[in-house]
Amino acid sequence: MKTLLEVVGRSVLEDESDVQMKGIDTILGNLTSGISKELPVKVDKSEWLIVTDGEIERIVRTFSFKDPRHVKDFVTHMIFEQDEMQHHARIIIEGNDVTVEAYTHDVNQVTELDKELADFCDKLYRDVLDFYIVDDREISI
Repeated sequence: MKTLLEVVGRSVLEDESDVQMKGIDTILGNLTSGISKELPVKVDKSEWLIVTDGEIERIVRTFSFKDPRHVKDFVTHMIFEQDEMQHHARIIIEGNDVTVEAYTHDVNQVTELDKELADFCDKLYRDVLDFYIVDDREISI
């Protein structure tokens, strides 16, 4: 794998003078010194767990909210999306926590449809949290 400096470096800026190149090398070198220099960067962490009990494999994630209004917005939008997808997950609401369990019932396993629903839930969760925050302060409605 190439380093960031190799990807952006001299091949991109071949026509630039050596003086300008030394400047860009210094800047890029400083940016990459504290991080892995290999590309692409991969995210290994997932909040979704794969759970198998007996013959059924499912993906499970719990979303935590600070306010019941956030829970209501999340669940409402999730229900509309599930209806549109024609694919429904189990939704468990406990206080301000919402647990989503998804699997494809016909095959008792996780399929692409479940992964799409999980992706939607992740994005919706971020949207709901962002909706109620303005300038790092929660707003009251």
